[in-house]
Amino acid sequence: MVRKLPVFFLLLALPLLSGLQAGEAKTYRWVDDKGRVHYSDVAAPKSEQVLVKPGSGVQGVARPDPNAEEKAAECTRLRERLTTYESASTITETDALGKQRTYTDAERQKLLNLTREQVQSACESR
Repeated sequence: MVRKLPVFFLLLALPLLSGLQAGEAKTYRWVDDKGRVHYSDVAAPKSEQVLVKPGSGVQGVARPDPNAEEKAAECTRLRERLTTYESASTITETDALGKQRTYTDAERQKLLNLTREQVQSACESR
């Protein structure tokens, strides 16, 4: 009989524990003086109880991109480069040794296409 008593209490407590795990905890909603909406499991003055279904939480919240400024600068730089290439009748490149090379029309067109692709890739989220 002594061994059966703890099992009996455990069986009595199971429905209570499963209710908590099933998301039946109370949730309260209220709006503060600044108009911000708050949710809590503790009732506050002027709060109202709301029904929250399990799994109905917010998912996939967009977070600011820490590299957004760098990406914006790269997009701007590539757009300016493309504008320069498009407005130039010829494109001349100077290497690190100071030697110059002028692009042929076919090479210029390939460079324009490549730069357009780079602009599209860098600026696609803009």
